[in-house]
Amino acid sequence: MNAYAERFIKSIRKECLDWFIIFKEKQLRNIIKEYIHNYNNYRPHQGINGIPNGKYPPENNKGNIKKQSLLFRLHNHHYREAS
Repeated sequence: MNAYAERFIKSIRKECLDWFIIFKEKQLRNIIKEYIHNYNNYRPHQGINGIPNGKYPPENNKGNIKKQSLLFRLHNHHYREAS
């Protein structure tokens, strides 16, 4: 179990916390909450062929590609709009 926690701490520091100057605990909690949401919902997962958790490739691929900024514009999520 310790290896999983260490990997998560490494990921959150490298991909998120090292990019912010944090002044208050509330700010830190908001950043971590946003990162966890991004990590669980938008990040490609190796165990399921690079598909984000709970998302499957859309059957209709004719819509426009849209961009959604995450983590205060630190990361971006691209998705296809429904046609």
